[in-house]
Amino acid sequence: MKRTSLLGLLAILPLPIFAQVYLTPSIGFSSGGEVTNSAGDTYKINGDNALSFAIETDFDTGRIGLFYSTQSSEIKSLGNKTRFDYLHFQSALDYSLTPKLSSFLGLSLGATYTDVDWSDENLRFSAGAFTGLQYHFTDNFALQLEARWLGTSVDSSFDSACVSDSTQSRCVIRYEGSWMNQVQGNLGLRFS
Repeated sequence: MKRTSLLGLLAILPLPIFAQVYLTPSIGFSSGGEVTNSAGDTYKINGDNALSFAIETDFDTGRIGLFYSTQSSEIKSLGNKTRFDYLHFQSALDYSLTPKLSSFLGLSLGATYTDVDWSDENLRFSAGAFTGLQYHFTDNFALQLEARWLGTSVDSSFDSACVSDSTQSRCVIRYEGSWMNQVQGNLGLRFS
């Protein structure tokens, strides 16, 4: 009840102390995904609800900020509960479609914390891409619909070798790995 009251209060206030800072809490659904561990075992993850929060500020023709999302789910074959927490730095370009409707397209980089039994490492590199629409009720309040891809690097290896002499320098970089892919659909309220 307290959260609902706080969100209602924040939605109607212009929040002048947060000039050009946008807060976007959202709720959505995240597809499950599939991952294969180093032993070759494949696990399918059930889709489930996702809670997300973004804090952003204007930058040039778009915005930059932080994105956090959490999802609890279950691995089909094991019946174990899992949890995925994403924390990303993100950047997006905004496109005005009408005076009240705008769209956006962005990319994100960060880390995924996984609480799973099938992996020895809980913190992994992750990336994302997202797009969506915003309907602006006022200058300080909008409804946001978003689609987001989140990919987490699993079982990856990175090698590099550099050679340098008096005339040139050369480096060879090799990355191998697989990705666990999830797609989210989110509905949120954006206010400033």
